[in-house]
Amino acid sequence: MTETMGERVARRRKQTRAQIKEAAQRANDDPKVRFAARAGLIANGVIHILIGGIAIGVAQGIQGKADQSGALTAVAVSPGGVILLWIAAFALLGLALLQATEAAQVLSVHRKLVILRRFTNVAKGVGYAGIGVVTAFYALGGRSSSSETSQTFSADLLSTPGGVFVLAGVGLLVGIVGGTLVFRGLSRNFREELEPLSGVRSHLVVSLGLIGHTAKGLALVISGVLFLFAAAFTDPDAARGVDGALRIVAGLPFGGALLFIVASGFIAYGFYLFARARFLRKGPLVVETRRDRKRLQHGESLDD
Repeated sequence: MTETMGERVARRRKQTRAQIKEAAQRANDDPKVRFAARAGLIANGVIHILIGGIAIGVAQGIQGKADQSGALTAVAVSPGGVILLWIAAFALLGLALLQATEAAQVLSVHRKLVILRRFTNVAKGVGYAGIGVVTAFYALGGRSSSSETSQTFSADLLSTPGGVFVLAGVGLLVGIVGGTLVFRGLSRNFREELEPLSGVRSHLVVSLGLIGHTAKGLALVISGVLFLFAAAFTDPDAARGVDGALRIVAGLPFGGALLFIVASGFIAYGFYLFARARFLRKGPLVVETRRDRKRLQHGESLDD
């Protein structure tokens, strides 16, 4: 039977998807990529611990930028800091590759969940790549303040037609990312990133992940709200990134204590990333809903 043009195109698309998936799985299993990813997780963990340490200093009245720029500057000015930044930059790019290729490892009976998780993994890969590029920028001697960059970015958008809606979209996106982190922390869904753990080790890692994801998520939610304020009141000075969000926390009643708690959460997130580097999951990620798990517990099939 002669194959139609439409069937030929569909077959080639299917073959292309299969080849891309196979290549992604090979990259995900590559020991060199996994080694770089572990190093990237450690580098990202150090950045978050430094942010938390700077934020604690801010709570005590010490000057500093409690954000990524402040953390990278602290590394850059330390002995051997430039070399460490270059190592971190390449490691973070390795982590980006591993995270993006995780999309090929997602399995579920729910097609929508597969698409959502694949998109999330690719987006996280892009985010890690961005951090790697910024780290390389600091290794080259560049310096910038995240708060000032946010304000400049907001001012540029507000000065262009329709820019206010783009800025509002940025604020909404940052807020959604923050809310997702809070949800992952409270629901403990981050455990899917790790190999199976048990006993005291499991309790310790899960506690670090719970506190860390929640604290970072809250900071991003506040940062997203600041972008929305900047759009609503056409005031670019309102957009101040994570550092601005933490300083708002510091300005609240009992702000010093609250900032100390949030800063400790950033430090906990850093140590969670160390644990993830040690117990990094390998192999397919089977995504199940709570209803799926209940059905499995009752011996029911998910294919029904």
